Amino acid sequence: MQRWIVPLLMGLVMTSSFAAMPALGKHVPVFFMLFGIASVAYLIAIWHCKYVPLTAIVLVSVVFRLSLLFSIPALSDDIYRYVWDGRVQWAGVNPYRFAPAAQELVHVRDALIFSKINHPELPTIYPPIAQMAFWVGYGISSGILGIKMLLVCADLIAGWLIVCLLRHFEQRPQWVLIYFWHPLIVVEIAGNGHIESLGIVALLAALYLFFKGRDRIALSALGGAVLVKFFPLVFLPYFVRWKGWLPTNWSALLMVPCVILLGYLPYAWAGASVFGSLGTYAQHWSFNSAIFDVLILLCGNGQIARGIIGLLFLSVVLFLIWKRIPLLRCAYLTAAAFVLLTPTLHPWYVVWLIPFLVFFRHPPWIAFSLLVVLSYHILIQYQTRGVWVEAAWVQWVEYGGLALVGIAYLLFKHTEILTKAGRFFNIHRQI
Repeated sequence: MQRWIVPLLMGLVMTSSFAAMPALGKHVPVFFMLFGIASVAYLIAIWHCKYVPLTAIVLVSVVFRLSLLFSIPALSDDIYRYVWDGRVQWAGVNPYRFAPAAQELVHVRDALIFSKINHPELPTIYPPIAQMAFWVGYGISSGILGIKMLLVCADLIAGWLIVCLLRHFEQRPQWVLIYFWHPLIVVEIAGNGHIESLGIVALLAALYLFFKGRDRIALSALGGAVLVKFFPLVFLPYFVRWKGWLPTNWSALLMVPCVILLGYLPYAWAGASVFGSLGTYAQHWSFNSAIFDVLILLCGNGQIARGIIGLLFLSVVLFLIWKRIPLLRCAYLTAAAFVLLTPTLHPWYVVWLIPFLVFFRHPPWIAFSLLVVLSYHILIQYQTRGVWVEAAWVQWVEYGGLALVGIAYLLFKHTEILTKAGRFFNIHRQI
C-alpha cells in the first residue's frame, strides 16, 4: 500500500466528520464526538504527512472548508456582530458611535441578525481593518456567507504563507498539514466564521517579509494585523530586538503607528468611542482560564488577578527580548503564554497558536489545541436553561491534558519510540 494512502484515508474520515457537523444544530455532545473522530484522524495524518503531496494536502483542506462554509454557526454568535457592523456601515453610520441596542439604529434592525447579536448594549470592539472586512463581506452577501468567504480566503492564504516560511527555513512543506488540516482551524474559521484568520494572515505576512529583508512592508503588515485584533502589537518589540533597530533605524518603526493611524482615520469622527467596549472586555470578562481562576481564589479580587496576569505576560515578553530568542520562536512562545495567561480563552483564541505549531511540533500544545473545544460544554446548559456556568471538569481535562502530555513528552522523549520519531520534533536551529 502506498504510504500516502493512510493520511488520505484520514482526510476522508475528517471530511465525513466535518460534513456531518452542519446538521447538528445545537447538539453539542454529538459535535464533541465528531470533533474527537476528526482529531484522532488528524493526529494519524500528521504522523504520515511527509508522504502526502503538498497539492493533495491543500485540495483536501479546501474540501474541509467547503463542507462547513455554508453552515449556520451553532457554537458562536460572533459573526452576527460582524454582519451587523457591516450593515451599519452600509447604512452610512460609523459602527463605533452606537451600540446595536441604541435607539439611533432602530431603522437598521431586523429580526434575523439583530436578535442574534451578543451584548447588544455594548458598542463594537473590533478594530478598523476588521470593520472594513465586515463592510466588504456584507457587500458580497447581506448575511454571514460573504464574511465567511473572506475569512476562509484569508485562512487559505495563511496556509500558503506558512509553506513559504517552511521553505525559507528549509523544512518540509508538507508540515503545513498541521495547520491546513487542524480541526479547530476548520471549525472556527469555515464553521463559526471568526475574524482570527484575517489577523493571522497579516501577522504571517509580516514575519515572512521580515525574514526576506522587506522591513518596512513587514512592519506595515504588522500594523495591519493590529488593526484586526490588538494582540499582534506585542510582537513589535521582537522585530526591534531582532535587528537592533532602535538606535539606528528608528524610522522603520514609524510604519506601525502610521498604518494604525491611517486605519483609524475613516472612523476618527467617533472620537474615543473608536475603542468600543475594549475597556469593559479587559476589566470584567473571563472564561476558561485556569491560571486566572487560581489567582482569583488566592487573592480574592479580579482586578488584582488581572494585574498579576499582566505582569506575568510582560515578564515573558521581556525575558524573550533579553535572551535574544529567535523571532519565530518568540512568536510561538508569546502565543503560548497568551493562551495560558489570558483571563478569557475561547477556543478560537487558540487559533493564534496553531500556525507556530507547524514549526514547533510540541505534543502538549497540539493536544491542548484539540482539547480546548471542550469549553463549548458550557453551551449545553446555556441553550437549554439559559445558565452560563462553567463545569470544573472541563478545565481539568483541558489543562490537565496539557500538563500530562507535557510531562510524558519530557520523561519519554529519549526512549526508543520517540528517538525514532525524532524527525517529527526536529526543529531548525535558526527558529
